[in-house]
Amino acid sequence: MKSINAFTLFLVLSLAVTSCNKDDNGPVITITSPAEGAILLKGSTYPVTGTVTDDTELAEIDASGVKITTFDSKTSHTLANITLPIPASATTGNGTFTVTATDKEGNKTTKTVNIKIQ
Repeated sequence: MKSINAFTLFLVLSLAVTSCNKDDNGPVITITSPAEGAILLKGSTYPVTGTVTDDTELAEIDASGVKITTFDSKTSHTLANITLPIPASATTGNGTFTVTATDKEGNKTTKTVNIKIQ
């Protein structure tokens, strides 16, 4: 009987430790617009679209300075109603657009899209 109780205690403690492990997976970011390598013209504004998902719960999305803390659901959000203005005075050449997402456990993911400004 003692060995059964010891085994039960071991099993309960094993399950408790396993269920308390921190999730090390950061959010997954997909940016559909602007596309990688897109040519963006000075003086124009472009829509930013995509999705951010997480296997636990999102905490914040930063789309090049636009902070988002209210989501479509606790684990996903569609990027919409965000615009990327290219000022007329922008420097011609290579540029980037960055989205960073953080989940409630503190895992952070950054996705950068390379663009060309003309």
